[in-house]
Amino acid sequence: MRKTLQIRHYLFGEIYRAGNSSVRLPSVRELARRFTVAPCTVSAVTAELIRDGWLRSRRGLGIFTNPEKIADDAEAGLIGVINGDGCLYYFNRDVFNSFTAIGRQILSHKFNFRNILLDSADPDDMVREISQQPIRGLIWNAGTVVVPEEIAIRLKKSDLPLVADCPHWERIDVVCSDYSVLGNSWADCFRKNPSKRPLFYLPEWYCLQLMPWIPKELVDIVHPGQESPAKQYDIIVTDAAHHRQIQALQPSSEVYDWNVHRGIRWVPDYRSIADGLMDRLLRLMKGGDEKKFIEKTFIQLKESR
Repeated sequence: MRKTLQIRHYLFGEIYRAGNSSVRLPSVRELARRFTVAPCTVSAVTAELIRDGWLRSRRGLGIFTNPEKIADDAEAGLIGVINGDGCLYYFNRDVFNSFTAIGRQILSHKFNFRNILLDSADPDDMVREISQQPIRGLIWNAGTVVVPEEIAIRLKKSDLPLVADCPHWERIDVVCSDYSVLGNSWADCFRKNPSKRPLFYLPEWYCLQLMPWIPKELVDIVHPGQESPAKQYDIIVTDAAHHRQIQALQPSSEVYDWNVHRGIRWVPDYRSIADGLMDRLLRLMKGGDEKKFIEKTFIQLKESR
C-alpha cells in the first residue's frame, strides 16, 4: 500500500475514533517518523483533508479532527468488511457481487462501511490491524478463500461483533450457501457412471463445499498448484480458472465446470446471504444473550440458465 494511502487511512481512523470530539493529531514530524516519509508527504495528505473539512488546523496548536464533519457518520457508525483473506489484489465477479450485496444491506440500515485491506497475512498482524479499526462490527466476506478460523475467534474474544460467510467455521456466526443440491447431483452422476473414473481438479474451498455429500470412494481429488493428475480420467470437474489448464493436461477427458450440472448453473443467492449476515450482525451489536449463541444459516443456491 502506498505511504500516502497508509497515512490517509490512519488519519481517518483517528477521525472516526474521535467521533463528536475535536482531538489533536500527532504532529507532521511525528507522523513522518511513524510512516518513514518526508514531512512534506504528510503535509500534502493533511492539507487535502483540511481542504475537504475532515481536519482543522489551529495556528500554534496543531491539527485537530473536525467533529462537525464526522457528526452524521459517527452517529451511524462504521461497519468493516473484509473480502477474501483481506489482501486481495483484485475482485473477481463472485467477490464483487457478494461485496456489493453486503454494502447495500449495510447502507440500508443507515450504517457506513469500509473495505478493510490488510498489510500482512501473518495471523498476529491481521488481528492487530483489524482490532485497531474504528468499527462497530465486522462482516468477513471470505468468498472462495479458506481463512483460518482462529483469527476470527481471537477477534470475537475482544468483543468485536463478527459474522462471516465461511461454512467451515464452527465457533463464529455464519451465513453461507447450501451446496447440498449440487453435491448430491454430482454424486448421483458418478454413481450412474461407475465405469468412468471422475476427478475433482479444484482448489480446497470448492472441495470443502461439495465433498460432505459425495462419498470419497466415488471421486479422486487434486488441488491445482500442488500436483498434477497422476493418471488419465474420464470425467474432470474443475473451476473456470483451471479449465484450459486441465484440458491441456488431459485432452481426451470430459471437462465440466464445478457449478454447472445438467444444463443448470448454480450460483449463490448473494442478496439473501447479505441480508442474513447483516441481520445477525445487528443482533450481535445489540449485545446481551445474543453473543452466547452461535448460528449457522445455509441458503440454497439459485438456478441461473
